[in-house]
Order: sequence, then structure tokens, then C-alpha cells
Amino acid sequence: MNDSAPHKANAFPSVVVLYAPRSLSGVAFAAKARATELESHGFQVRQCADVPALYLAAKNELNQSAVVVVVLAAPHAESCTVSAHLRMLHPAIGILAMADSQAEITSIQLLQSGADAVVPTDASAPLMAAMLFRLLWRLDIATAIRSAGQNTPVWALSEQGWILSSPNSQRIPLTTGERAFLLALMTAPNQRASHAQLTDAVNEAYAGDASGAMQSRLSVLVSRLRRKCSEYGARLPVKSVHNWGYMFTGLL
Repeated sequence: MNDSAPHKANAFPSVVVLYAPRSLSGVAFAAKARATELESHGFQVRQCADVPALYLAAKNELNQSAVVVVVLAAPHAESCTVSAHLRMLHPAIGILAMADSQAEITSIQLLQSGADAVVPTDASAPLMAAMLFRLLWRLDIATAIRSAGQNTPVWALSEQGWILSSPNSQRIPLTTGERAFLLALMTAPNQRASHAQLTDAVNEAYAGDASGAMQSRLSVLVSRLRRKCSEYGARLPVKSVHNWGYMFTGLL
């Protein structure tokens, strides 16, 4: 069997967006050589050397209904930051991070930041290809399921999370805190999150606030958001879980 032969074609076009900062060119990571390796395995590769170009490439490819996996080959701290931002902007995107350290904590932090999988910086081309094929396959299945149910009215965040769209097409503008609350809740496993997790998300959005400042006001935020949705003719599908947190009960 030829290891470089592409797997069965996906239902949707797939693109690998390779991010390697200019500062690493020819030193810790040979971006051009890596892109060539991936292309030899059948991948369509887009290279980006700075963060704005990466975000634009990801957005453009997703807007064309492509299944996208971003490969992050940046220093650890930058990869964590970019991964978290990409996950917030595009929850359905795939992220493969390349760890510049063998330490277990490095992989843990990358995964917690939003990466789907982690490989070492010096990973072989066959290993990279295997990880990408598997990730693209999973994303392709998820995209097909969403496409099949696209006529079913759902709740969604649009315009980078600043607008909450209801199944009845109401468009509800969000404040910074409301956006952070809903992003954390709607992207959490099973759409359930604790008070602490939601408070941290809101506090992070309001960078200048003290860590505990929003805890006592979380219920006020939710109450105001319910009232706002009601004014727009929509009922906010957020349920309080007694002494623990909140859950989003609407269809996504």
C-alpha cells in the first residue's frame, strides 16, 4: 500500500491551513518543506506566516463550506492563544498543534486551549498525514450531519459571537459579558457549565475586572439576557442547575 495515497474523498472539500510564524522559518520549523510533505499525501495546503493571515484564511475557507484543519507550528504560548481564539471564532474547525516540548504539560495545555490533537514538532510526514486524515474524516461527518439538518431551526451565535440568532430568526445583539457567557455555555460539553467556568469566561472578557467580581452578578447577567430575549420575542433556553451552574437546552 502506498502510504502517501490520499484516503477516500470526503463529502466536502478539505483544506489544511498551516501556520508557521516567520520567526521560525528555517530554524525550528521548515514550513515550506512541511507543506510540500503534506501536499505529497494529497492535502490541499494553505500557508500563513502571521496571525491575521491565518484568521482570514480560516474564515475564507469555512465560508466556502470547506472542512478546515489548522496546523499550528508556533511557540507554545502563541499556539495556546491562537488555538483558544480559533475555537471561540469557529467551534467546528479542526486544530492540530505541534508541541515544541516533550513535557506532558505542554500537550495538556494545548488540548485545554482548544486543540483537537497534538504531535511533536519533529513528527514524521506519515504520522502527520494519519492524524490529519482522521481529523478531517471526523469533521467531514459532523459537517454532513449539520448539512442534513440545516432546515431544522436552531439557536446560533453569528458575527463572531455578537449576535444570538433564534430558531424563529430573531437576531439579538449581545454585550461583552453576554457573549462570553453564551460562548462558554454553548461550546461546553453537553452545553453544561459550572458557575466558576462561566464566571471565568465573563471575567476574561472583561479583562479589567477582579476574578471574583462577576460571581455575584452572574444571575443578574442571565436575568437581563432573558429579559432582552423576551423583548425580541424569543425565550432564552438557559436552565439553572441548582448550586452548580447553567445548561443551554435549545437546539444547536
